[in-house]
Amino acid sequence: MSSSANCKRQPAITAASAGMPPLASMYADLLQLVGWRLLSGDFSDYVRFRAVCWHWRSSTDSPSGRGIVDARFRPRRWMMLPDSHGLHPRDGKKRFFNLSLGSFICCRVPLLQDYTNLCTVEGLLLLQRPTDDEDSTTVRLLHPFTGDVAKFPPITYHTICLALTGYRLRDGHRRHNLLTSSVTAALSVSADGVATIMIMLSDVSHVLFATTEDKQWRFSAWSLCPKWGTVSSQGKLYVLQNLKSDDDDDNEGELRILQIDPPQHEAMPGFTRSSFPAPKVITVCPSTELRRPFNLVECDSEVLLIGYNHAVISKRVMVYRVDDLVLGSVVPLTSIRGNALLIDIPRSLSVGSKAMPLIMGDTVVRRDPMCDKSLEQYHLGTATWSSRAAGCDEPPAADGPCLCNLLHHIYGACHCAVTR
Repeated sequence: MSSSANCKRQPAITAASAGMPPLASMYADLLQLVGWRLLSGDFSDYVRFRAVCWHWRSSTDSPSGRGIVDARFRPRRWMMLPDSHGLHPRDGKKRFFNLSLGSFICCRVPLLQDYTNLCTVEGLLLLQRPTDDEDSTTVRLLHPFTGDVAKFPPITYHTICLALTGYRLRDGHRRHNLLTSSVTAALSVSADGVATIMIMLSDVSHVLFATTEDKQWRFSAWSLCPKWGTVSSQGKLYVLQNLKSDDDDDNEGELRILQIDPPQHEAMPGFTRSSFPAPKVITVCPSTELRRPFNLVECDSEVLLIGYNHAVISKRVMVYRVDDLVLGSVVPLTSIRGNALLIDIPRSLSVGSKAMPLIMGDTVVRRDPMCDKSLEQYHLGTATWSSRAAGCDEPPAADGPCLCNLLHHIYGACHCAVTR
């Protein structure tokens, strides 16, 4: 018999001959292939696939223990809903929303009893313990569905100020939490499985970073002052820097997009200035194309730049793909694959048409500048504005749920007195 014949795959054991159900007779390598295809779509589909039977579960990789270091198992398109207004079950579980599919998952997150959620990183929760003991203000990165945790050193706002300025904060002015609305973080993992987190705060001009092997945080030797949106994508930070002069109201100035790559791991003790490379200016947008306010948002693994044209009447929203700008193509998009971009919130989001069918695809949603509880949307294809119904400002009936839709809650446009 030839060697090629010896290498042929053995025939699958049939259900009839082995006395087992058809599901348990599939090849293990075929199950792995199907699993990876599902995982490229959404993490929850992969979990449901493995739950079908023991054979499927044993033939595919478990997410437990890999949920942070392996990017394939991160719940990128999941967000935890805001607190209050009856959005979470009363049994202590937290409700998560899929920004692409519109599905929900409820699960227990015990760490949230002792930790504050600072921001999300590819669906992972960046947490910090609020305490007056500076040595106990530990930072954790949590996978909410697998329970995997990456531990980082403790840090406080007081520690940051002391290291950067040499001044101590008064006890009454110390802040032992990183502010939720001001934190942007990026996660990268080395080949040997060491996780590095980069953190940018809106009121700190240096980037902070640490690895799971560090005892203390470090910060960049260089500084920058991002005035507009910052976003993380695929382990990198993207920052907008507008060089407009405060004395020149007529000239928008030069708009730069900077890319901050993750630092190389250095064996340097203490909270010290690091020498990791300075940000790279990847593109410069001419002031004749865009006006403020600007936003950066990740959509389908691409970074988009959002701004406005110069018209006073019939103001248009301009959306550009950053990769196109890098290549010199300054052509605004008229379609974003049916998605919607939510701006004017602490962290801009992209939402699929299946997730929020009440929002028309290829639109940009923002707060109505004239009414805090109202929203308006701009359609990129037709270049038209439309308004959305306002959120409620009256409490619902006793024990009744809030009647605002999810979009109003994401924007905080619901002003009823529900705090459940």
